[in-house]
Amino acid sequence: MVRFLKQMLHSEKGQALPIVLALLAIGGLVIVPSLDYAATSLNSSRILDEGTKGVYAADAAVEYALWSLINDETLPTQLPENINQMEANIQTEDKGECTLYFGELIRPQPGVHLDWLDVEGDMVDEGGGVYRYIITVTWQDGAVSAIKLTEVGARIPVGYTYVSGSADNFTENLSTVGPDEAQDAHGAYLLNWELDKPFPEVSENQTVQTQTFYITGTGSQEGEYAWVVALRQDVGEIGEITGTQYKITATATRPGYSRTIAKIVAEVMVTEGTAYITSWQISKQ
Repeated sequence: MVRFLKQMLHSEKGQALPIVLALLAIGGLVIVPSLDYAATSLNSSRILDEGTKGVYAADAAVEYALWSLINDETLPTQLPENINQMEANIQTEDKGECTLYFGELIRPQPGVHLDWLDVEGDMVDEGGGVYRYIITVTWQDGAVSAIKLTEVGARIPVGYTYVSGSADNFTENLSTVGPDEAQDAHGAYLLNWELDKPFPEVSENQTVQTQTFYITGTGSQEGEYAWVVALRQDVGEIGEITGTQYKITATATRPGYSRTIAKIVAEVMVTEGTAYITSWQISKQ
């Protein structure tokens, strides 16, 4: 049978042409989609690379605006030099005074009296990985009356935990019960005590109230802060970290083109030469 087929094929004339035509047809069906796929992949890689470069340019613009805010310099509207062959424009919006409370920025109501109260958190090393944390609430000169307190709390550093029952070791505390505990997005514990009626107060006669407890942990002690909430609506939430909130929008574009390559929108609070970034949103083409 094999010998017969070989003889038949050998004896046939003009077989090469249809075979070549068939191969050309198959090649045309395969090569065009392959070229399209290759072109799409190259274009996607180019866009991804350009978007990444745009993010770096926008990031540099936000950092420049932050530096200007911290150092009380004139707020920039653009980077002085292009980054990655891209222009970076900057918009900085002053959103007013606010305080960091329970992991969120809180803007007080009009007519506030934030200067009537002061709050401070302090960690004291007791040895063996144990720390005494003291929240101090102080009545300020200029307050027109006694101020009742409804909440007091603190964000302790990441990696540290509250020692159960430790608040009841200090009879002078605003509250001797255990706190409500929650965790923020970074894993830090937020400890909050809701105070009972008739509510403790600070006044000209008793200017200081404290909340003391123990925490345990190791590692960096950065990121801790305290807060207090007053019953008076014109005082509201007072945080150890209180300052001016800004919204910084940095946009990276190619010179001569209006298309946005990348954009970063950052929410930041600046106080006493320190910037606290509370939001960082990135978008790119």
